[in-house]
Amino acid sequence: MRLAIWDMLAGTLLHETLMAREDAPPVDLQLMSPKACSDQLMRQQVDVALLPSLVVFTNPQAVDVLPTGAFSTWRYPYARVLLRHGLKQIRSMAFDPEDNQEALIARIALREHYQKEPEFVPYEGATPETLIEAPEDASLLVGGNVPTLHTDALTLNLGEEWFELVNYPMVWGLFATRRDEATPRTVKLLRTLIETAEAHRPVWLQAHDMAPEMHAYVADDLRLRLDDLAIASLTEFRQYLHFYGVTSDIPEFPLFVLTDEEGEDDGREFQL
Repeated sequence: MRLAIWDMLAGTLLHETLMAREDAPPVDLQLMSPKACSDQLMRQQVDVALLPSLVVFTNPQAVDVLPTGAFSTWRYPYARVLLRHGLKQIRSMAFDPEDNQEALIARIALREHYQKEPEFVPYEGATPETLIEAPEDASLLVGGNVPTLHTDALTLNLGEEWFELVNYPMVWGLFATRRDEATPRTVKLLRTLIETAEAHRPVWLQAHDMAPEMHAYVADDLRLRLDDLAIASLTEFRQYLHFYGVTSDIPEFPLFVLTDEEGEDDGREFQL
């Protein structure tokens, strides 16, 4: 199975699990950006990819979501809102349009928590370092290097903001195949990989020297299963997509369904 996953600590954990564990499944794992994961899946360069939840729910007819894995977090150091003037003045926000999922979560959090509705000012292809210097009242910082950036300005952690809003972890990504290409074997391989990575996580943490914030993130905040908490969070997310006009209705959840542990499929679509 060829698998594409985001080039962040979750992906590193899975990749190094495959390298270190003899009981790891036969998976060819590639690390890349979220956009590249989506592109590679649609171009048939990989069999399974971690897709942003927003991509799944705005294109539900194009994919099948595998039921054994998801990327969710309680806190998320890779997506922050920098507030140059604190919470009092947030009239404009600089952002990279490619980070549209994080921009939506920022929009929801600022409106629901702080009654702020800034104008989002696009900076195509901007890096987090560039956005820190933007003149707008706020900047949306997204990416693997965001935890290492230092600023004296107030920042909001979007994972924490989502948790405080709905009481569930934010599901940033879902493992998916192209429509009608999910199989019981694919489901089993992903399940085995995630179970193996979870068993390997304590050893992996001991072997890596990292900042306390990132150690706590991997140990306590990073989640890899599509469990009841993730499903509940996705239900909330789908409702917000409709409420905020992203979708015309509450979108379907294109989940690939197995009838039993042996993996006979019994259709794919049901509403949660």
